[in-house]
Amino acid sequence: MVLLVDCIARGYGRGAQVGASYWVLYGVAAIFGPLICGNAGDRIGFGMAYRFALLLQACAVALLALSANPYAIGVATIALGLSTTGIVPLALGRVHELLPHDHTEQRAAWSRATSAFALCQVLAGYGYSFLFSHTHNNYALIFACGAFALAFAFLADLVVNRKRASIEA
Repeated sequence: MVLLVDCIARGYGRGAQVGASYWVLYGVAAIFGPLICGNAGDRIGFGMAYRFALLLQACAVALLALSANPYAIGVATIALGLSTTGIVPLALGRVHELLPHDHTEQRAAWSRATSAFALCQVLAGYGYSFLFSHTHNNYALIFACGAFALAFAFLADLVVNRKRASIEA
């Protein structure tokens, strides 16, 4: 989300103070993310809530790619703040749903998920940095790539979930 602050401050020319205001908004939303997302997981199931969070993130990042409107940026910032921290309890709950009553497998799955997440974060960070520097600071392109990646994750989860359901049936 540092990229968002930089985009607002330098890309849109609104200054560091305005960018910092969005950073604070993101942080406040992030405080409530685990509570709201965990509650959603308890109510509708962690798999469904996880997919909703992916879709929400994809839409929010797409909004950042398409609009410089301060209100649109505010809505996207809140959505991303909530879902960035909220995705953790959703992922934990999903692992528990997929591997009920097997704590050893749950720990192993969580370990693999954490390692995969860390690896993807590093690769995406380097990839986005390379793309950003080679496109002369094209913020919209970076946000569009992020929206595409999140939409792809959402679709991949749908496909895997349907295959799992057909195998279990």
